[in-house]
Amino acid sequence: MVMNAFQFTGTPAIHFGSGMVEKLVDALPKGTQRILFVMGGFQRTNAEHWKRIAASLEASRITYETVHIHQEPTVEWVDEVVDRFRSRNGNAQQAIDAVVAIGGGSAMDAGKAVSAMLPTEPGDTILNYLEGQPAYRLHSGSKVFFAAVPTTSGTGSEMTKNAVISIPGGYKRSLRHDRFIPDAAILDARLTISCPISVKAASGLDALTQLIESYVSTKASPLTDALALSGIEAASKSLVHICTTAAEDVSLHEQMAYASMLSGITLAHAGLGLVHGFASPLGGMFPIPHGVICGTLLAEATKRNLGALNVEAGETAALARSKYAAVGAILTGHDKRDTDGSCTRLVSVLEEWTAQLNIPRLGAYGVNANNIDAVVNAADNKQSPVQLDKTAMRDILLARL
Repeated sequence: MVMNAFQFTGTPAIHFGSGMVEKLVDALPKGTQRILFVMGGFQRTNAEHWKRIAASLEASRITYETVHIHQEPTVEWVDEVVDRFRSRNGNAQQAIDAVVAIGGGSAMDAGKAVSAMLPTEPGDTILNYLEGQPAYRLHSGSKVFFAAVPTTSGTGSEMTKNAVISIPGGYKRSLRHDRFIPDAAILDARLTISCPISVKAASGLDALTQLIESYVSTKASPLTDALALSGIEAASKSLVHICTTAAEDVSLHEQMAYASMLSGITLAHAGLGLVHGFASPLGGMFPIPHGVICGTLLAEATKRNLGALNVEAGETAALARSKYAAVGAILTGHDKRDTDGSCTRLVSVLEEWTAQLNIPRLGAYGVNANNIDAVVNAADNKQSPVQLDKTAMRDILLARL
């Protein structure tokens, strides 16, 4: 079998393990004097960890400012924060030397965007650098040092080069540049323990979706395959447990944090599939958290993909089926050499997990048979191993209303 040609770009400096967040100072550039923290409710939900972070900064004579993000970042939010702090960069004593995002995917995207926009000219707007916009122009890649500290295990944004920003009109677009990969990623799984169970479940299924979709992607390589399988195995051992019987188990939260981290690397290098092809229009048109979209569609999309692959001939379809079988083997323990049996069990276990983790249906957010056509028309299969038509895509959504 011919091996796909591939490229593999950089990753952040990865600081993984319990206690790493308290060594934040060590991850910052030498000479850092002032930090801008971008975070959600971290100071409240992880008060003791925050106290230790603040104490370590004080001991190093590093001052800081804080802005909070409680929803997905918008053009207006990013522009307002950047305008507030950009002018200070003309004053050496008030200049922001590093941006540190602590939180879930929204905080990661927000911090990444602020870091990228601080060096731009006064009056500039992030809207000019978002893909697909009329005034779009390529960003120079210049940014303020950026460190990502995730408190959820799901998006893998701490590994990626893009930030998703909501724009006027209810859509989402990406700010993207190779240099926007975080300079440092600090993964301390203790920070994810206080995450609500519903968020752990949805974000965990998002990570699993990213791992599976990148593994079966038409752009996958042996390198991304190895990382994806490692992540799937870690998620299989931890996801359901941290949401049910082991909500305080640090070691299992570390497994899930590891899986999420790898999902960010694999999606960046292999691409994603149909579930994420649905995610952008669904998230833009309805108030559905990204993780819920992925969690509620993963089993159904997998079932439909396998159904289509079963009637396709050729090496590509056979490889995809064998890969799905390998995932089924990891999640269920079934012999992957029994391709049909392993694929059947894969769909079954994904359906079981969707129910067990109480992932809402799309109908809970206002999606119905009368308004899904706009979603279907805007969705795409991305790098899925099989290209489903609009009728099949519509059936997937109907099954999850």
